[in-house]
Amino acid sequence: MTADFVRQMHRFILRHAMIKNGETVLVAVSGGADSLALLYGLHALRSQLNCQLHVAHLNHCLRPDADVDADFVQQHAAYLGLSCTIQCTDVPRLVKQWKLSVEAAARRARYQFFEEICAQIGATKVALGHHRDDTAETVLMNLLRGSGSTGLKGITPIRNFKFIRPLSEFRRQQIDTFLASKGLVPRQDSTNTDTRYLRNRIRHELIPRLESDYNPNIKVGLSRTADVLGAESEYLDTVAQEAFETCRIRDPDSVKVLAASENVMLDRSKFRQFHIAVQRRVLRLSFFEMSRDTGDLYFEHCEAMLSLVEGNAPNAILALPNGMRFRRVYQCLIFEANTSPRSPLPVQTESFAYPLAVPGKTYITALNTEITAELGDIPSGETLPLPDGRFEAIFDYEEVSRASAYPPSEAFSLTVRNRRQGDRFQPYGMRGTKKIKDFLIDAKVPRYERDRIPMLVRGDEILWIVGYTTSDPFKIHPGTRQYLYLRYVSDKTFS
Repeated sequence: MTADFVRQMHRFILRHAMIKNGETVLVAVSGGADSLALLYGLHALRSQLNCQLHVAHLNHCLRPDADVDADFVQQHAAYLGLSCTIQCTDVPRLVKQWKLSVEAAARRARYQFFEEICAQIGATKVALGHHRDDTAETVLMNLLRGSGSTGLKGITPIRNFKFIRPLSEFRRQQIDTFLASKGLVPRQDSTNTDTRYLRNRIRHELIPRLESDYNPNIKVGLSRTADVLGAESEYLDTVAQEAFETCRIRDPDSVKVLAASENVMLDRSKFRQFHIAVQRRVLRLSFFEMSRDTGDLYFEHCEAMLSLVEGNAPNAILALPNGMRFRRVYQCLIFEANTSPRSPLPVQTESFAYPLAVPGKTYITALNTEITAELGDIPSGETLPLPDGRFEAIFDYEEVSRASAYPPSEAFSLTVRNRRQGDRFQPYGMRGTKKIKDFLIDAKVPRYERDRIPMLVRGDEILWIVGYTTSDPFKIHPGTRQYLYLRYVSDKTFS
């Protein structure tokens, strides 16, 4: 049985071109049956494959006897003459820090560990012990969660050209027989029988019931379904990748939306042109681009995002797993880190007001920005070049300082503040007034950004909406003799 098992593993590795000549392979070993069979099978093939092996074990600190597992793995690595890396990580702490389930946090920690060790030793492949029975369990688990074909394709032999699964073709019974033939006794993980975890309930309760009452070959049937859907999924992934590149917006400034350069942005109009099957995959690709993991992104998340895309609200936000959120800003769809994990909404900006120094610099602490004010005279017969009124503005200082409508204490009082209920102003070039709220809506400013926009006011009169426009009554004209010039300095703009 030993020789047959090793030969079958060798053929499977060659068929899928899992290991190239001279590669270093990181072998993930927990100490359980699957990983132990993987370790001894690869060790028997290392000369034929011409590869180097390095054993890696991560202690999740979830069980009192976890240290014994680590010692067990280290002993087997030493017996085989292989180098070995053992590390501990406090998964219970990570569950709270990352706000994930135990399974999800442990999985993320493992893959981070694998990547770190690969970088340290120069490994180009990571061998994992998943087998055919795992595929059947994964298909059922994802079916219960409502996954599409991406989840129902099960566990692929190779992922991201790096993570390989040489046991994908083997049944658990074959693995147990191989270990017995070599006199190997694996460690037993008590959490594998804990039915609080969904996978364990499927393994110990659901599959045995399906085998006894419906189909004794249910695992084979589920694996075949996974193979078919896997091939179809690969084709749709290719289509979705092309659609993703078509929809992606690389330059936030080109669409005048406030967004960090590392965010993923999609053009809503282009996105809506694709079939819904492709749309769902584009959403998953976008999520993966930001979080590097789609394990906790379920069907209902994709449907909620699609509802925002097709809805009537031009500004909307949705909280997503892994500390992410999705927001629609008119014709832009944005994936970004959630700055307020307890709420899908970003942190609200408190009311602020700062007296403007004229002349001088006024630092706006709430926004980490500043406004520079200068006064100047206009010689008779000369005209000044006019700024566009967005981040530089110029006003008739005589009109600004006119005191007829104000008490003496307020005559020259200029303040920089954010909006307040009932604010109105007369936009540059217009005759009538307009509500600030309506102006910002027309300018397509997201609702949660409106309170961060500074405005220059005198009393209750608004002179300047920074980043947008100035007020018409305070503009300079041919009779202006003294001007007030303002410049707003910020790392970010509101355009």
